[in-house]
Amino acid sequence: MRYHDPFVKEVHFDDAHTEGGGQPLASVELNDGELRDSDCVIIVTDHSDIDYGRVTQLTSLIVDTRNALNGDVRRDSSARIIRL
Repeated sequence: MRYHDPFVKEVHFDDAHTEGGGQPLASVELNDGELRDSDCVIIVTDHSDIDYGRVTQLTSLIVDTRNALNGDVRRDSSARIIRL
C-alpha cells in the first residue's frame, strides 16, 4: 500500500491496522511510474494541485470518493472510474 499527500508526509498505525508491525507509511512522489504501477488509485482528498487528467491517463482503475474528476476529465479518461 502506498499513498501520496503533499500535506501528510507520514502516517502511523498501530499493529491492529496495518501489516509490517505498525511501521509508518511515507508519502510517495506522484510520478508516472507510481501511477502506472498502481492496481487502483483511490481519491480520498480533492487536492487542487493534483493533475487529475494525468492520473486518469496513467491508471487503469480509479475510485473517486470526493467527486474530484469533473466531466471533461472523466470523458477523456482511459481509466475505469468508480464514483462514490
